[in-house]
Amino acid sequence: MAKKMKFDRDGDRIVVAGAVRTPVGQAGSALSAMHSFELGSLVVEELLKRTKLDKNKIDGVVAGEIGQSSKAPNAARVISVKNDLPLNASAVTVANNCVSGYEAVFEAARRLITGENDLIVVIGEESMSNFPIYLDGAKQNSKTANIDKLKANWAEVPNMPDIKLIDGVAEGLNDPIRDAMMFATAEIVAQKLGLTREELDKYAHGSYKKAFDALSAGTYDKYLLPVKYGEKPEEVLSKDEFVMGKTGFIEKPERFAKSPVIYEKMPGGLKGLYDRFEKWIGKKYEETAKPVVTLFNACPQSDGAGAVVLTTESKAKELGLPILAKIKGWGYAGVDPAIMGLGIAYAMKQALENTGLSWDEINKFEIHEAFAATALGSMVVARDEFKHDLVSRLEKGDVNPNGGTLAMGHPLGATGIRVLINQLLDIEAGAKYAMGSICAGGGVGGALILEKP
Repeated sequence: MAKKMKFDRDGDRIVVAGAVRTPVGQAGSALSAMHSFELGSLVVEELLKRTKLDKNKIDGVVAGEIGQSSKAPNAARVISVKNDLPLNASAVTVANNCVSGYEAVFEAARRLITGENDLIVVIGEESMSNFPIYLDGAKQNSKTANIDKLKANWAEVPNMPDIKLIDGVAEGLNDPIRDAMMFATAEIVAQKLGLTREELDKYAHGSYKKAFDALSAGTYDKYLLPVKYGEKPEEVLSKDEFVMGKTGFIEKPERFAKSPVIYEKMPGGLKGLYDRFEKWIGKKYEETAKPVVTLFNACPQSDGAGAVVLTTESKAKELGLPILAKIKGWGYAGVDPAIMGLGIAYAMKQALENTGLSWDEINKFEIHEAFAATALGSMVVARDEFKHDLVSRLEKGDVNPNGGTLAMGHPLGATGIRVLINQLLDIEAGAKYAMGSICAGGGVGGALILEKP
């Protein structure tokens, strides 16, 4: 059902008036020594330089991040003060799993629509390299309740049944309600929709090639901030790290077929997945069924940040800021956590209903690729349930024309800004409307529609 939503301030449209991002770094590699708020601070500094924006005009900062560090409680405020923005500017950090970057954009737009703010810097950031490994339950144990006690009794910790050593990334990638890792949700979607290994590997190769070609051609350069990560002159990350190191997969797509399938090595195998999630797969296990999700038709763990300026159209003109796109509107939709990736399709449908647009009016789509199964699966849902053949439009070149998350990486809270920047590239290439959509753990989906200014 269409919602009565307001996407402007009494006719004054909300616009994107500047954008920049770091190259996406591979977790544990080039950007791993930098915390998320440090990456966020870098892109804000660069955004101000490129737009020549008087920082005193900024009255709000919104950041999106999943694994916010205790080193920067309320990262938005830390970045705001670190970059010498006005001390009376509001600052808030939002978390909505992988939709967090988009959520920051939506939250900023809401504040502009209501008149609470006039000009907001929006940040998306994440450093998966710096997610903690922690001791769960240590505070409740009298022998480990503080650092000194923990050090004194460290040798006893392995024998303390009430304390568990937890990897923050692994825990965060597991849905706590369905007890399904994200790769399991992708396999569930693939089995549910009958997607084959060959289809997913072909999709992944296309993502790699499109991203590599666009990065090599300099398509992204105007939005990228090269980041120096070491003392040597060559230690500068200037392009997305993962895909630029995977030329072998691009040149020889048969390599995808050699990648191990995750559920061939999992306890219980594919049958175990069916036993646990038959309700959501929608059919019983058969001996002919084969697992299809691999490490290379899934996205890599990543580090990165991006930032945009959001304001009203009149304020942008008053300040001489570039108007890169207008926000047409957005939409959310939820699906069961076991099939979380399909939230992409339902969020797009909701965004269209909220804005009164049709599928045919969208010129380009930017679909998040946590997994080839969830991206392609969402296109199949759009085709089969909503009667719009996104699969054909993918083949035509209307979906992720410059590559996507599989190739470029997924720095969680920063991905929304990365996808938005891809939408800006679509607008620059002639699209009147470009829609992006992102899925997230828990089954949340969020979609954003940008309009040519």
